Amino acid sequence: MSTTKLFLGFVPWFLYTVVVNWFGAAAVPAAALLAFVAAVGLVVHSRMRGESAKLLELTGAVVFAAYGVVALAVPAADGFLAGYGRALAAFLLAVVIFALLPVRPFTEQYARESVPREYWDSPQFHAINRRISAAWGGVVLAMAAGHVLATVLEPQLGRPADLLFNWGVPVLLIILAARYTARVTGDDDRPQAVRDGGTA
Repeated sequence: MSTTKLFLGFVPWFLYTVVVNWFGAAAVPAAALLAFVAAVGLVVHSRMRGESAKLLELTGAVVFAAYGVVALAVPAADGFLAGYGRALAAFLLAVVIFALLPVRPFTEQYARESVPREYWDSPQFHAINRRISAAWGGVVLAMAAGHVLATVLEPQLGRPADLLFNWGVPVLLIILAARYTARVTGDDDRPQAVRDGGTA
């Protein structure tokens, strides 16, 4: 699987973070709308290419649509969504990823786009994708914790807390997850198509 497609799935979360960081709580409705539009755009793009809509894209669309509705209906919630919205969104995504592990690991959606159909039901294919999906779920959960720390520590530490926990830690975790993905799918002697099944 192309890790580029995985990275694209996180674009709505990054857009929300950028807008809220730059413009504050008053920009929460606009940030939610922008993130929602980006998520829907990714879904449409996938469908136009004949691919399935991805879990990251669908979860982003639902979460940020909900944020937009709450922000417009309850303006007093903007402060909370500005401070803890990123953490809540990441936490919800992690819950979805972990909940689907026993059923269908989310990375299988990416893997099936380049792995022959004959491998889709193999134990190796499912096992590899469970490991990779669990790793990404852990990364997203750690990102949620980092966003909480950023909000809690920013009054004391200021901008460094924001840069470290809202940006530095998430970027590092995503890089580590991408490397782990490559290592898990390339360190055994199974057929190449099955190994690639973890990262299509």
